[in-house]
Amino acid sequence: MPKFRQLRNFFGLGVISKTLGLLLILVLTASSVLGIGCAKTADTTGVAPLSTTFPMTVSDDLGRTITIDKAPQRIVSLAPSNTEILFDLGLGDRVVGDTLYCDYPEAAKSKPKIGGYSDIDIEKVVSLTPDLILAEDIHKAEVIPALERLGFKVYALVPHNLTEITDSVSTIGRLTGTSKEAKSIVADMQKRIKAITDKTLNLTDAQKPRVLYVLWQEPLMSSGTDTPIYEMITKAGGNSIVQTQTGFPTLSLESVIDANPQVVICNVDYAFPGGDAPLVFVQTEPRLKTIAARVSGKVFGINASLTNRPVPRIIQGFEWMAAMIHPELFPQFVTKYMGTTTTSK
Repeated sequence: MPKFRQLRNFFGLGVISKTLGLLLILVLTASSVLGIGCAKTADTTGVAPLSTTFPMTVSDDLGRTITIDKAPQRIVSLAPSNTEILFDLGLGDRVVGDTLYCDYPEAAKSKPKIGGYSDIDIEKVVSLTPDLILAEDIHKAEVIPALERLGFKVYALVPHNLTEITDSVSTIGRLTGTSKEAKSIVADMQKRIKAITDKTLNLTDAQKPRVLYVLWQEPLMSSGTDTPIYEMITKAGGNSIVQTQTGFPTLSLESVIDANPQVVICNVDYAFPGGDAPLVFVQTEPRLKTIAARVSGKVFGINASLTNRPVPRIIQGFEWMAAMIHPELFPQFVTKYMGTTTTSK
C-alpha cells in the first residue's frame, strides 16, 4: 500500500481530468509497497545527539549508510516534498534539479527537470553533477541502486506521521549544514501542533464529531488509520469513520451513509480543471443527501497540497482541518482559513 506521499504529490498537482486522476491514483497505489505506518529501519531511541559537522556518516530512512564529506552545494531532489523543504531551509540556490511535479514554491518550477515521480532520467541527473540526491522509498528498487552504482550520494526520506515530517526537516538541515534554520522551522511546527492538541486532548468521544476525509470520488477513497490525515483528524478532535482500514481504502456509499459523518473534508485544487471533483461529488450526490454533514452544511474542501505533502506546510492543513472539525475551539483558524483556497504561507 502506498504511503501518503504518492497521493499527496498527485493531489498537490491538481486533477487534470476524472479519468487521468483515477489512473494516476491507481498507478501510484500499485507503484510500490511503501509501508504506511511501518517503523523506520533506523532506531534512534536513546542515541546521543547527532553530529552536525562534516564529514558525517549517516543512515537514511531505508537503513542505508552514506558518508557526506562536506556541505552539499549541488542538490538534486527526486520528490516535491524534498524540494519544498530545501527551499524552506533557504537552499533554493543549491537545488540544481528537481521533478516535473515540483510545483512549490514557484521558483521550483524553473529548475532543470530530471523526469517525473518514478521515471527518473538518470542521464539528466548525471549531467547535473550533484553532490547529494534526496530520494524517497519509491526509488529504492531501481533508481537508488542505479545512482549508487554511478557513485552518487543518495539519501532517502520516508516520513509516515507529523513527528517524522519534522524529523525530515531536521535531517535535511543536518545534511546540508542548515541545522539552525531547520531547528527554527521544527520549533514553529511543534508549537502550532501543541496549540491544537492542548485544546482537543481531553475531549470526550461525545464531543468528537464523526469525520470523513475524501481523497477521490471514483472510487470513493479515504485515508486509513496509519496515515497523517487520520492522525490530524484525531488530533484535531474528530473521529474518523475509517477505524480499521489502513492505507487508502475505498468506501462504498452505503458504508458512508451508515457511518453518517458529521463533517466531510474533501481534497480540492482549484488551480486545475476538475480539481474540486471530490467536493462537488459529496455536495451533489443524491444518495448522500441525508448524511449529517450535508444536512448541516459541513462539507468542506481543503487544498490537497496542505494535507498530502510531508512538508512544513502540512501544519496549515492541520490548522484548517481543526477549524472545520471544531470551529468553536479554533475561531482564529476559521478566520484565517475558512473559505480560502490559497497554498501560500
